[in-house]
Amino acid sequence: MSTTQVFDESRVASLAEQRPQAPWGTRTASFRTIVILAVFIPAAIVTGLWWYTDIAKPVLMVAGYLPLQLAAAIVAAVALRGKKSAFDAVIIVLAIGATVFSLVVLVSVLWSIVTKGLEAMSTAFLFQNNEYISPSTPLGYGGVGHAVVGTVVIVGISALIAVPLGVMTAIYITEVRGRAVPYVRFFVQAMSGVPSVVAGLFILTVLILSGALNQSAFAAGLAYAILMLPTVARTAEEVLRLVPEELRTGALALGSTRAKTVLRVVVPAAKTGIITAAILGVARVVGETAPLLLTALKNDKTVLNPFAEPISALPTYIFDNVAQPYPDAVIRAWGAALTLMIIVAILFTLTRLFSSRGPSK
Repeated sequence: MSTTQVFDESRVASLAEQRPQAPWGTRTASFRTIVILAVFIPAAIVTGLWWYTDIAKPVLMVAGYLPLQLAAAIVAAVALRGKKSAFDAVIIVLAIGATVFSLVVLVSVLWSIVTKGLEAMSTAFLFQNNEYISPSTPLGYGGVGHAVVGTVVIVGISALIAVPLGVMTAIYITEVRGRAVPYVRFFVQAMSGVPSVVAGLFILTVLILSGALNQSAFAAGLAYAILMLPTVARTAEEVLRLVPEELRTGALALGSTRAKTVLRVVVPAAKTGIITAAILGVARVVGETAPLLLTALKNDKTVLNPFAEPISALPTYIFDNVAQPYPDAVIRAWGAALTLMIIVAILFTLTRLFSSRGPSK
């Protein structure tokens, strides 16, 4: 015969005040002391070498601090938890070291671009071209206006070509699912590893040297489209896979055809992700220089006709000016690099905004 247990209501308040215990998370005084020493001793040794020796600072950090910190972490781990935790200590130190190294490199690059690029920034620099100036002209004259226009034209052409093809490729892989899907996916993955200079060489040899096209914005847009296509296709494929299967089967059950289901149900549901794929594709190619050197060349005036003549873009403008022996030309290159970085930052910000919304409902 079972007995009924009555819960004592007077204990509710005391139980509510209890907190979950985590005995594995407690830290003794000896534990904290050993960890502090493992961090402090390598830092103190390297700091002394930093101030009192002539060893190059990068060499000192890589060949001095990292081995000392690894050794200290291993000793501390063995002293606290035994030999089995030595490998864990190595992994933790290497992971933290890689993160710090990446942050240092990123901050260093951004700091250099911003501090040196701001010297060139002005209204004239952003809107003027270099048609009537030379590399030795003072900084107050000329700018990147024609290069910005060229970048927009070239990237716009490549987006008009690559985005529809990439989305249709993703639809074929995820929705049509024909017999050629393994081959299409293989070629898309293979194209994602094609070096940018190879895309430029392909357009140069097939279309430009044969006389079919001039070196122009359209030729550069074709080279960019080759590089953009796999990024758009692979991203759009992953987004289309996130659309619930119930939407497809529901539309088909109501009498819709496969084509109408894709166009009116699946694609609208994945609209945000497809826009993200297009932005990522643009961000992938906007800074590529090698294809432009072979297909677009450069031009100091503003060119709007994409078929007529060579055209400048921000990457080729940077490449041309950074090699000049004149300080003002080099500062113009830094200013163009800052302009390009701002454009890429805007694109990635838009990507984050669209991707955070998730699939449309």
